Amino acid sequence: MIKTRDILMYELQNYASPKSKLTRMIKKGEVIQVCRGVYITSPDDPHYPKASMIQSPSYISFQTALSYYQLIPERTYAIMSAGFRLTRNKYFDTPIGRYSFHYLPDAVFPLALTPAQENGYGFRLATPEKAFCDTLYKIRSISTINAIEALLFEDLRMEKDAVLKLDWPVITQLVPWYHSTSLQTLLRWKRRNSS
Repeated sequence: MIKTRDILMYELQNYASPKSKLTRMIKKGEVIQVCRGVYITSPDDPHYPKASMIQSPSYISFQTALSYYQLIPERTYAIMSAGFRLTRNKYFDTPIGRYSFHYLPDAVFPLALTPAQENGYGFRLATPEKAFCDTLYKIRSISTINAIEALLFEDLRMEKDAVLKLDWPVITQLVPWYHSTSLQTLLRWKRRNSS
């Protein structure tokens, strides 16, 4: 179960020293401290919902979301999220894995998100199209059709049919918000492959 420090302090309020009791619980392995203020009772507790507790507001995106939607074959070991108004990327190495939070333009942050759940815990998730755009935004300065094809089909190992089945009107609406050469090149690739 995922718990914040406030929840644990409330649950331990009948102890003479709730803080000391929490410290003993951590030492005994009864709770695991993921990061400051976030605790779990088992390493098998849901991983995605913890991201928004570590950094808020944030949403799951990039290769983590692409893997979630089975658009890339690899499973990602770090949980990658977009964080709001970050001035630099942030990384949290926790007992249950790495969580990373990446900068995106503020204007694009709230667009194309969907609610999701893992074992009854809610979290925000980029739509497949938004995760796709977020990923390409972070890979800068791709200006040729050949380079975008190499990125999509060799580096990311996406299937061309899966890419073409994405909701391209949504992608077309998102691209201007990023101000990205790579995403403009993606639209040129799509126009070439529309038939």
